[in-house]
Amino acid sequence: MNQPAEDEKDYSSCDLEVMSQSLILPPTDRPFFLLLQGYDQSKDFVLYIMVGHTHVFGRKPTMREREKDRERERKGKRPLKVDTFLSAPDLLARHLLVRRDSAVPETPTGQALMRPFRGSEVTHNGVAIYRETVLKPGDVIGLGNHFLFLYRDPRVSPAPPLALTLPWQADVSTTCCPSGLVDRQEALRQYLGSTEAILKFHPRHADSLLQEIISKNSSPDSGGGPLAPAYLLSIMIDHASKHLDPALTPQILLKSANLIKEIVWVSKETQEGEISTPNVLKLSSDLRPLMFWMSNATELLNFFQVKVEAMEKEWEFEAPGDPLLTADMDTCSEALAQLDDVIMHTFQQCVYHLTKTLYSLLPALLDTNPFSKGEEKREGEGEVDDVSALPPRVAGLVEVYRCSLMLSREACLSPPLTSQTFGYLFFFTNTSLLNTLLERDGLFSWSRAVQIRTNLDLVLDWLQGAGLGDIASEFMKKLSITVNFLCIPKTRLIQSSWTSLQEDHILLSPSQLHHLLTHYKLGPTRAPPASWGPPPGTELSGDIFESFLDHPPLILPNETPRLDLAQPIPSPELQKEVTRLRTFLWGLDQDELPANQRTRL
Repeated sequence: MNQPAEDEKDYSSCDLEVMSQSLILPPTDRPFFLLLQGYDQSKDFVLYIMVGHTHVFGRKPTMREREKDRERERKGKRPLKVDTFLSAPDLLARHLLVRRDSAVPETPTGQALMRPFRGSEVTHNGVAIYRETVLKPGDVIGLGNHFLFLYRDPRVSPAPPLALTLPWQADVSTTCCPSGLVDRQEALRQYLGSTEAILKFHPRHADSLLQEIISKNSSPDSGGGPLAPAYLLSIMIDHASKHLDPALTPQILLKSANLIKEIVWVSKETQEGEISTPNVLKLSSDLRPLMFWMSNATELLNFFQVKVEAMEKEWEFEAPGDPLLTADMDTCSEALAQLDDVIMHTFQQCVYHLTKTLYSLLPALLDTNPFSKGEEKREGEGEVDDVSALPPRVAGLVEVYRCSLMLSREACLSPPLTSQTFGYLFFFTNTSLLNTLLERDGLFSWSRAVQIRTNLDLVLDWLQGAGLGDIASEFMKKLSITVNFLCIPKTRLIQSSWTSLQEDHILLSPSQLHHLLTHYKLGPTRAPPASWGPPPGTELSGDIFESFLDHPPLILPNETPRLDLAQPIPSPELQKEVTRLRTFLWGLDQDELPANQRTRL
C-alpha cells in the first residue's frame, strides 16, 4: 500500500526538478532575444542574453574558416567574435551583428541597430533586410529559414507589443476580405502618381529597367529634361542600395556606365565620318549631345562616388579581405573609370568642335577695323547673350562663345566643367591670336594695335556681361598685355628702355619682347633706339610662339550631387517619365502572375 505513495513521491520530486530547470527568468537590466522558433531542441536555448553592447549571431566555423580568421589576425585584422553559436546549417559563420548603447551612442535608449553580414538571410518583422536597420523592443528577427527571435529590452516599460503578427495570430476574416484587393489597387494608383523620388523594382527586372531608362532618354530631345538619364538612374540605384541585395548595386553601376559609354562611342564614330565647313549651326548640332552626356555623366559620377563611399562604410564590420567585397570594389572602380572616360571624351570632343570653328573666325579680331563704316558697333544695347550690338565680324567670333554658353546652360553643365570648358576656349583664343600676331610683324604699329585693342575690348566686355569675364581675363592675359605693349604711343615707347619695358610686361619672355622691339614699325628710315637692346647675356634663343600643349588639364569633378532625391520629383517632364517607368515595371510584374492574381488599375 505504501509503494504507490513512494512512487508518487519520486515522480513528484523528478517533476519538480525538471520544472525548476525550465523556469527561466529573463534579465531585468539588459536586452535579450526570446526564441520563438529554432532548429534543434537539444541545442537551442529559450533565451539569449545580450551581455555586451555588441552581439554577433553565427554558427561554428569550419576548419577553413578558422584558418582564414587566424590568417587575418596575423595581418592585424581581427574579425568580430561570435557571441551566440546557432546550429542551423543555412547560417553563416558570422550572420548578424546587433549593437546597442555605447556601441551606437547616437541611438535612443531602448533602440539598437541590427546589421546582416554579407550573404546572410535575415528578416526584420517578416521583411528581408540587407543593410543596417533600427531594432526596437517587440521586433521579430528571422535568421535563415529556421530561427525566429523576439527582441526585448526590460529597460523599456511598458513592454511594447509585437511589431509583427505571427502566422498563428492572423485573423482569417481579414485576410479573405475583398476590400484587400481594393486597397491594393488604391495603393498602386497612389504609387504610380507619387511625386516621391522612388522607383521600386525587383532584382530580376534590373536589366530591363536599365535598358528602358537609357533607350528612352538617350538624347537632349527625348523629353525628360537635360538631366533625365542621371536622375532616373540615380533613383533606381538609390532603391537598390537601400532595399536590395548589396551585390546588385555594383553591377547596376557598371552596367549603366557601360551603356552610356556605348551610346557616346557610337556618336563618336558617326561624327568622325563627317567632313564639313565649320559654322555655328553645325557647331550647335555637334555640341548638344556631347554636352548632354558630359553633364549627365558628371552628375552620375558624383552620385556614384557617394554611393561607393556609403558601401565602403557598410563593410566596416565585414571580414577584412573578403573576396566578395574585393570583387564589388573592383566593379565599382571600373564603373567610375568608365564614367571618367565618358567625361574626358565628351569634353575633348566639345573643345575640338569649338576650336575648329574658332580657328577660322579668330583672325577677324586682328584684321577688322572697328572704326570703318560697316564695322562700327550698332546703336542700342542688346541682351547680355545677344551679339547683334557688335561689329559683324567680331559678332561672328562672339557667337561661338554665346552658342557654347547657351548649350552649357541648356545641358545644366556643372559650374566647374563650364568653367573648364571656357578656360580651354580662352586658352586657345589667347594662344592662337598671340602666335598669329607675333608671326605678322606688319601689325606691330600703334594704329593697328589700337584697332586690335578695341576689338578685344568688345569681346571681353561681352564676356564680362555674360558672366565669363574673370575666366577670359585669366586666360587671355598674355594676349592683352602684348596688345597693350603695341598700343604704347610711339613717342613714349622710343624713350623706354629694355629694363623698364620688361618690368612693365613681365609675362613676355625675353625672346618675345626682343622680337616685338626689333620688328616694331617706327618708320621706313628709323632704326630702333639703342635703349631697346637687351643687356649682355640675355637668353634670346627661346621660341617666341606659345605652345598649344600647355593647355590647362581637365580636373574631373568631385562634388556633392546636385540631384536631391530627398525632394519631390523636380519637373513635370521627369514626373511623367517616372510614372511611365513605374507602370512599365508594374506590367512586368503582372505578366509573371496567373490571370486571377493580377491587379487591375
